[in-house]
Order: sequence, then structure tokens, then C-alpha cells
Amino acid sequence: MPSDTPHTGPAPSFFNGRFMVEIEEWNWGLYVGLSHPGTPRRYRFQGGLMYNRGIDLAGRIRAPAAHRGEAITIWISPFDQKVRFNARSGDVGRFYRNRVGEGRSPFEANLRLPQDALSNSLICLGSVWKLMDIWTASDEPETLVTAFCFSPTVHWNIAEWAGPALEPR
Repeated sequence: MPSDTPHTGPAPSFFNGRFMVEIEEWNWGLYVGLSHPGTPRRYRFQGGLMYNRGIDLAGRIRAPAAHRGEAITIWISPFDQKVRFNARSGDVGRFYRNRVGEGRSPFEANLRLPQDALSNSLICLGSVWKLMDIWTASDEPETLVTAFCFSPTVHWNIAEWAGPALEPR
């Protein structure tokens, strides 16, 4: 049964702390090396190795308009089932604004992804995902990420906020 109620966009507060990123490139990074002698044993892989893997993503902010077109780099680290989250942990990553220094993006994020979602995430990044939304806890220069998601397109109810696609570099 059709509704007489028009479709409307979300309340303005829905966009508080939200960033939309157009993904330009990504890479599956892997680092293996010898652990530093000062590294605690529990953080060493197989007794003496340092092992790090994750998704290294580069893009540009599409929304909000105040930061449109600015570069962002994102590191996504997988975690295993031993990691536990609760109301006190309060985040799935960190978000950094106004980073300075040679070779740095003005925005950076470090995010955590369940290891069980890694394979599907890599497949979708390589095929359909073009956008990423990140929700932050505050407008501070360094803040918590409370949620993130990927999508192939802009949903109709946030199209006005997102604006048109960015021009290629």
C-alpha cells in the first residue's frame, strides 16, 4: 500500500561526527621482522618475530563539505576472537584531524576489523566498495571511531549531504 508520507532525509544530528570517504586505492600490507629486544614476549610471534598485517587505504573526504576533497589515509587491522568489546571499550578505532608533517594526510584513521570479516572485505574492496563512512565521537583533533561501514554507492537519503562524486585527480 503506497504511503502519502514523503521520504525525507535523516535528522541533522545523524551527520554529527560523520565522514564519507571516496576510496581511491588500497593495499593489503604485510610486515614480518625480528622483534625488538624490549618487546614483551606475549607480543612476539613464534618467540621472536614481529608480525603485522592490515589494509592500507587512501582516499579523499567527500563529506562533510567543510573537508571535501581533503586526503585521508586509513589503516585497518584485523583482530581475532580473543579481543572483547563492551560499553567501556567505546570504540572501533581512532580518528586524527589536522595531521601535519611531510608525506602525511591531513586526516588519518586506524580502524579494527574482525578477522572473520577480512576475506569478504578484501573481495568487496577489490570489486564493489567505493565509499566508506566513518562516525567519530567528537570534533577533537584525536577522537574515537564509534562505527564505520563500506558501500558501493551513496544511499538516496544522504545524497544531498554527500554531494556529487569528486573529480578524479
